Amino acid sequence: MNRNNFIINSFHQGLSYKEILACLLKSLNLVLSLRQLKRILRDNNLRRRGNNNQVAIVNAIQSELRGDGCNLGYRSMHQKLILRHRLNTSREQVRLLLLHLDPEGVESRKRRRLRRRTYHCRGPNDVWHIDGYDKLKPYGFAVHGCVDGYSRKVLWLTVGSTNNDPEIIAKHYLDYVSEIKGTARRIRADCGTENSNVAGVQRFFRLHAEDEDDNFSGLESFLYGKSTSNQRIEAYWSRLRGAASQFWINLFKDMRDAGELDETDDIYRDCLRFSFMGLVQQSLDDARLLHNTHRIRPYPLQECPNGKPNIIYGIPEAYDTVDYKVEVEEDEIGIAREVTKEPLELGCSVEFLELANFIMEEEGLQAPENVDEAKILYFTLTAVIRNGHI
Repeated sequence: MNRNNFIINSFHQGLSYKEILACLLKSLNLVLSLRQLKRILRDNNLRRRGNNNQVAIVNAIQSELRGDGCNLGYRSMHQKLILRHRLNTSREQVRLLLLHLDPEGVESRKRRRLRRRTYHCRGPNDVWHIDGYDKLKPYGFAVHGCVDGYSRKVLWLTVGSTNNDPEIIAKHYLDYVSEIKGTARRIRADCGTENSNVAGVQRFFRLHAEDEDDNFSGLESFLYGKSTSNQRIEAYWSRLRGAASQFWINLFKDMRDAGELDETDDIYRDCLRFSFMGLVQQSLDDARLLHNTHRIRPYPLQECPNGKPNIIYGIPEAYDTVDYKVEVEEDEIGIAREVTKEPLELGCSVEFLELANFIMEEEGLQAPENVDEAKILYFTLTAVIRNGHI
């Protein structure tokens, strides 16, 4: 990515001028002055003060309220307008518009603050928290994710047909290890056989400590515990429900109540996964980006810094700490790949994929790009397969 594209993408992620300059130095090893940065943004017609008309902003909010943004608060909605719709507006304007456009949603989001336990973590990649999310599982969609304990950055967030297969969970883990060429000092997970391969691979990578002060090498590098101890990712699951998953839960419940879906029937579940899996993954990708680029507010007694997860994770020196990543060699990753496997494409067997693709071609249908198109595909598949018109 060249300099200008990097700056434009960073601007649309809501980074401040100071954060953009720091990211340029960190990622591209480029030093720019504030004056140069502002000139580049001005040349690309980008400015902090919104110049979008009210109609565009209202239309974008209404579009989000009809989709998976229906449960977002005004801060998250403001961030989504920037990331997805490239609209610059103020949080206050979004808050006032939501009061008018979605008064019931605003009222339902009001809640009391809870007293939270103090969380201790030294820096990025000191602790990763992994877990599965099962709220969509009754409909055939199993989610798995990982959160960095210090920065609260969501490292991966994937959906498939299962989050209980140790080989598939290990693949999610190894894909990220391969991406950053390293692993965390420690990984925390719930008790369960689905985490057994990750535990073995992590302990293999951390077999020998790199320094005498490392008390978390070998067996101590993977920690099993109750879900209440895995608080970082449990807290994120709560946030994900409002950012994405509740929309899909409501949609599939409505289809079930209308007699359009029987979640106990394998054919219905395969048709649903084939039709909606891509859209659900895109929704999770959007939710992950939204979370990683939002600004975490300070709160009393916090041990980890406030700020944007991407920045906290990527530029730890700005927060007086270091990256605790433990480097992993490519040949070690290759050895570990032996205990992984690829998840099923769209969560369906090869035989069902061939059948569904044949029906799509016969009916002149394309891969769905929105919920309405996915419903048409789903209804077509179920009708053709159930009636035997193949």
